[in-house]
Amino acid sequence: MARSRPLTGLSDVELLGMLDEAKDEATNLRFQHVTGQLDNMNLLAHSRREVARILTELRAREIDAAEAAMAGQADEVQEPTDDEASVEAPARVFKRRRRRYG
Repeated sequence: MARSRPLTGLSDVELLGMLDEAKDEATNLRFQHVTGQLDNMNLLAHSRREVARILTELRAREIDAAEAAMAGQADEVQEPTDDEASVEAPARVFKRRRRRYG
């Protein structure tokens, strides 16, 4: 089986389009499986993995952008005064996503 094409060279818009297509394909394959029309069960796993690859690449880009923004802000931050030195900086917070099953 051939490997999927690399996702790193694609734009975010292209990735989102691919994600919609991959989710539609996974949904169609699930319906085919339930109705007994699906002959190759490996297609289900392949489609789920394709969705996961695209979501992983999008999340990696989101994290890279957040880290770059934080690094840019850190460069702009000046040395704290004595009053501000006693207050700790907030920890990095990443957005937590709900898992969707099915």
